[in-house]
Amino acid sequence: MTDSRRAPSATLSAVAAVLLALLVVLALLALAVGWVAVLVLDDGVSRWIWGVLGALVLWRLVPRPARVDRRAVATSREEQPAVHELVDAVAREVGVAAPTRVLVDTVAATRVHPTGYLGGAALVVGLPEWTALDPGERVAGLAHELRCSGVRRGPAGILVRLAGDVLSGARTILTPVRAVTADRKAVEQATSTMGYYGPGDEMAGNLVRRQASAAVGGAGMQVVAVPFRALHAVLDRAWRPTLHHAAFEADRRAAALAGPAAVRGWLLAGVGVPRGATAAHNAARTPGADVFLAIEAADRPAPAELRSRLEAAPTTAVDADHPPTRQRVVALEAGDVPVGDGWVERSTVTAADVELFRMRASLAGRLRDELVHGRG
Repeated sequence: MTDSRRAPSATLSAVAAVLLALLVVLALLALAVGWVAVLVLDDGVSRWIWGVLGALVLWRLVPRPARVDRRAVATSREEQPAVHELVDAVAREVGVAAPTRVLVDTVAATRVHPTGYLGGAALVVGLPEWTALDPGERVAGLAHELRCSGVRRGPAGILVRLAGDVLSGARTILTPVRAVTADRKAVEQATSTMGYYGPGDEMAGNLVRRQASAAVGGAGMQVVAVPFRALHAVLDRAWRPTLHHAAFEADRRAAALAGPAAVRGWLLAGVGVPRGATAAHNAARTPGADVFLAIEAADRPAPAELRSRLEAAPTTAVDADHPPTRQRVVALEAGDVPVGDGWVERSTVTAADVELFRMRASLAGRLRDELVHGRG
């Protein structure tokens, strides 16, 4: 679907995802209630055994929402008032609640990360992408991210994320842990001559038995984990059409605010090699060069080149939560874009740019290191 009307199949898929997520959460609650009942009804040493084992399992199954990278730099309304004013204005125009936190990082792109299970969210401004875009494209990207996050912050999205985190915890429990051992070659060299003295054969036999035992145990855990992996995959597949529909709708709302050309420019800036990425890598390896200034001064690819990149990779998407970029561009060019009467004051955008660009001085060194050595 590329318009605001959701197909019946997409609606049924969303209902199935919500029901499946509800069953997963209820199963976790039933497991917790059953554990408490065993502790109450049992007595003796077995109560302590079940108590310890159950506590460990339930502690690992407790859903843990994803957290924002600790390296992201938080902003405040006192020190960056224009940034928060811009975020609030764009969120108001696209009809969603403003994020609870606004941070700046050296990651490539700007993203909104739902936090917790109460509807909160953190906006992480990717300073490299923000630097590479035009003011209109920045507003378009910000509008899309804020609007697109609404479905994950709503009641259905929270329930699906909660169930997904529970299933992730179950899969983690059933993932065999690789034992940390000495280098295999070193062990073989150290024990290769022990056969002359008698214990070599016994040591080799013990090694084989340990490896066989670990392999059997790991295989058994993998078999038990199959239903959880399958359930997680079904949940993701059932929820994906809802996320894709939300992405198309977010593009339309962003186009109504910033214009289709700005949304198209923002989308095409990330196709193939992101705009300014090559200049940034070259500057990172040039002594004394400013990485952010290199991104800002990077040449823009010709429209024909961007089109060829898009045609060469028709199935490429930002991530699994977004439909292919080519489909999103086609939807914009189809003309099915609402005409909005809202607009963010250019002075607000300019003031926010000043505050964000002021932060480049403290992040330039980190970005240089990440481009050369990796983010780690």
